[in-house]
Amino acid sequence: MKAASDTGRGRSSTRLESSKASLDLLDGSASVSVPARLDSSTGVAAGEVGAAILNEAFAKSKPNEQGIKQVEIDIPEIDGAKSYEVILPAGALSEGATGKLIKINTGVATLTLPGNMLQAADIAGAENISLKINAADRSKLPLELQSQIGDRPVIELGLKIDGKTVPWSNEDTAVTVSIPYQPSEEELADPEHITVWYIDGKGNVVEVPSGRYDPGTGTVTFTTSHFSNYTVVYVDKTFDDLGSVTWAKKQIEVLASKGVLKGVSQTEYAPQAAITRADYLYYLVRTLGVNARVDENFEDIKGDAYYFREIGIAKKLGITNGTGNNRFSPDEPITRQDMMVLTGRALGMLKKLELEGTSSDLDRFADKSLVTDYAVESIATLVREGLIVGSGDRVNPLGKTTRAEAAVFLYRIYNLN
Repeated sequence: MKAASDTGRGRSSTRLESSKASLDLLDGSASVSVPARLDSSTGVAAGEVGAAILNEAFAKSKPNEQGIKQVEIDIPEIDGAKSYEVILPAGALSEGATGKLIKINTGVATLTLPGNMLQAADIAGAENISLKINAADRSKLPLELQSQIGDRPVIELGLKIDGKTVPWSNEDTAVTVSIPYQPSEEELADPEHITVWYIDGKGNVVEVPSGRYDPGTGTVTFTTSHFSNYTVVYVDKTFDDLGSVTWAKKQIEVLASKGVLKGVSQTEYAPQAAITRADYLYYLVRTLGVNARVDENFEDIKGDAYYFREIGIAKKLGITNGTGNNRFSPDEPITRQDMMVLTGRALGMLKKLELEGTSSDLDRFADKSLVTDYAVESIATLVREGLIVGSGDRVNPLGKTTRAEAAVFLYRIYNLN
């Protein structure tokens, strides 16, 4: 190890050097610079970070407020590179690395990888793993999809173990992906409609609800629990029956364009209809972007129901306990208080609530006495956070929630920091 000073830029750093990578420390954070090598025949720029330098980086990195340590790996953008590959020791992203994040910065995209991304069985006996980030070959996509995407970026994420390409999917965790993006003038006029699609092996697309544009960073960011092809898209979804709910039109259109919610048909949303328990929970899970491995579900949730996975996730995470006797009653309208209880429970689990409400926060509502005991804390907290304002002097806890009201409420949740 040798010390170096970079006082001209206000930086005091300790630098570990090797033929493969170097480590800089700044204000307790660790950044590893990788001198990638470009293979001009394949367009792949590859760099390696050894176990010693990675361990040193984590040892010197300070944990954040959640107790998680993060190390950044920087590969400089290289002219002619179509793909970037980072080689890491096999144990860098195994189950034993919980509480750590590795952030890989490249010219194509940035990946933030959880330390428990891989299970021990995945890397048994392996020496190294490789994360590959490609600018995907869009010419291999169906012509109609090429037309929809236009010149927007398409990336391919891949994983190798000891040089062999393997699929990655882990519903117990998620990778965060950020793609540099410059919106068009039209898109900048309504940037909430910038989102992300996952493209499967047959060229079919699936909405990624977490995909959104951040003007502060100039990137489109999303989370995923599996590697494949992903593209930035601009989607402006609407329905023919929103004229009577102009106060909810924008929220419905944005969330539908993201793939958070769906209509009762391709052209109708039924905004004035009462939303069912199944639909609300389906929307809530997709709004929050939570994920989990579904190994069981309620007895009255059919395996082929479009909401099967989302309700299974909610059950697994403890967001919902159902209506008793291992049943969920999916087709029943959800009451406003049950909507608020499910939402408050989920937001609390995700640590998205800063305040804690009490019964006194409901004193301004004339129908406070109608709030069931089990719902008081959740409703009070949402009121104190400003997520529920009520209607005049009423919170209407036993009333049914319309599909339009649910969309407006979930839009607020979607945009929580």
